[in-house]
Amino acid sequence: MYDYPIDPRAYVWLPPKLTAKLKRTLPLLGGITTAVALAMCVAVPVMGYTLPTSESATNGISVMLAMFSAVMLLMTGLALLFAPTWVEVGHHPGGTGHILRLRPASISIGPLCGGATSIVVLPLFYLFSSGGLTWSEPQSDSDVQITFGIVVYLLMPVVAFALGVVDAAIGWPILRPSKETLYRYSRA
Repeated sequence: MYDYPIDPRAYVWLPPKLTAKLKRTLPLLGGITTAVALAMCVAVPVMGYTLPTSESATNGISVMLAMFSAVMLLMTGLALLFAPTWVEVGHHPGGTGHILRLRPASISIGPLCGGATSIVVLPLFYLFSSGGLTWSEPQSDSDVQITFGIVVYLLMPVVAFALGVVDAAIGWPILRPSKETLYRYSRA
């Protein structure tokens, strides 16, 4: 049997508490994110094209921006949902234990940060969607009074942005653990 050397950059040993956090927290967060993203993928076009502002040309742009944000959030949720599959029991220099395969974990960083791309989409969405809205009575034909549906529609990208940032803030240190993180979890 041939003994091939294992590239130490391909795997990293995980302390048991970090492994437990990865297997418990990331799928839960990924499931919530995926559910919210799927709801947004359905609600954004339905609500966006039934609002009083739907006849505006900029409404189509705002719906596309919100859909982009929802799809990026969906990719983030799926990356977190399947993250525990990248942990396996294997050998490392200290013995046998849980190891994280770094290649798929590093590939997941793209979708993980994808949910945080809403930082660019968010201002553009509000620029295009709130041009003809007003809180008072409509004073001209182009002004539309804000309703509950408009408020919900305007809050959806904020929810996508918040979930994307939370996903990136929690997922990044677990999927790309630094030496300090490994040391902190191995001591605890």
